[in-house]
Amino acid sequence: MDSATKFMEDNGYVTSGLSCKNWETYCVLPYLRDGNILDMGSSGSILLENAVKKKLVGLKTGIDLEYPINVGSPEGINLMRGDLMNTGLPDSLYDIVTSLSVLEHEVDYTSFAKEVSRLLKSGGSLFVSFDYAHERIDTSLTRLYSLRWNILSKEDVIQLVQICKENGLEITSEIDWTTDEMVINPAYCSPAQGVSYTFGILHFIKK
Repeated sequence: MDSATKFMEDNGYVTSGLSCKNWETYCVLPYLRDGNILDMGSSGSILLENAVKKKLVGLKTGIDLEYPINVGSPEGINLMRGDLMNTGLPDSLYDIVTSLSVLEHEVDYTSFAKEVSRLLKSGGSLFVSFDYAHERIDTSLTRLYSLRWNILSKEDVIQLVQICKENGLEITSEIDWTTDEMVINPAYCSPAQGVSYTFGILHFIKK
């Protein structure tokens, strides 16, 4: 996370106050290219701002339950308030869909995968990141953004990958399940007392 933040600062990219947000954006940055980009769950995301920094050509759309429409959005970015599982956007419009640190907040995997598959062009990319721990952690008493919080377990991720596959979204590589460190913990940024976890990130292609 520190290396990602330094790279982004050194290269003039927009950074977040949270180094974990910089890491997930850093992971996706090399794959961003000209074409239409949709950021699902864009509140707090720096993905679209950095697409502008890269001077990429194409639509740059963000959708979130919380965003006021077009308030404070940088030039070249269209922000919408809406449900990422039912966006109302046209079929096959986007080359890239991102959803960073969103799936853990009451997202139904089947509805999400169906909507992403509908929105992506053939050959388009989906990038998702999420809170992760091998074993299930009980966070039933914690609400984030007024939504239930579910740190994804290994079982959840396997289910997510299968549902995406059933909807024409193929993962691009084997998953590395190694977790050397719970990078979010009571000493750094954990939103719940005693809860420690790390992050996962996956890349899918629309077949």
